[in-house]
Amino acid sequence: MGSSPPRTPIPRLTDFDLAIETARLRLRQFTERDVEDVWPVVSDPAFPSLMTWSAHTDRSETLGFIESGRQDVIANTGVRWAIEQAGKVVGSIGFHAICWQVRALRLDRAELGFWLAPALWGQGLMTEAAHAVVRYGFETLGLHKILVSCLAQNAKSRRVIEKVAFRYVGRSEDDVWRDGAWHAHLRYELTAPEWPDVHTTMRVRRPVLGQ
Repeated sequence: MGSSPPRTPIPRLTDFDLAIETARLRLRQFTERDVEDVWPVVSDPAFPSLMTWSAHTDRSETLGFIESGRQDVIANTGVRWAIEQAGKVVGSIGFHAICWQVRALRLDRAELGFWLAPALWGQGLMTEAAHAVVRYGFETLGLHKILVSCLAQNAKSRRVIEKVAFRYVGRSEDDVWRDGAWHAHLRYELTAPEWPDVHTTMRVRRPVLGQ
């Protein structure tokens, strides 16, 4: 499994056309007009219970979410796509914590995050979006490694992660505190040299149930 050297100079997100088309979806940058589409989802108190964020209580929070994504692109630290189906935004997927270099070390890595309106779960839409974004990360942006994690009880996110063939790294016990309890994280990663193999053969080592 050979690894190509990092790109020189370091890629700038602002230099790329960030639009992605898949068979059923259009992935593009969020705009202020998308607030009304996503508000019913992001304001549902129960929806983000297995995520890192809390339900929005005011549309200004949703506008802030959109603006923070725009600023991340400018800062070269993240990119967030609106998932559009049939002309309506139904979810979000993106890379955060993009780190290209720390002092003398090149890292070229990012963390993947995503969510989809519950009404569309079970149709393979998030897996389709995740495949496209991971491909874009490796083949267009030039990332070397993509990380992703989910709470151990988040079976739906775990299923998406495994369908995209991320390699299971391990379980971090009592990793985060939320809603009155400590929660474990399942951690996965994928490198650029692995991608051409795993996305065609779909070879993946899944964690044993209960771990």
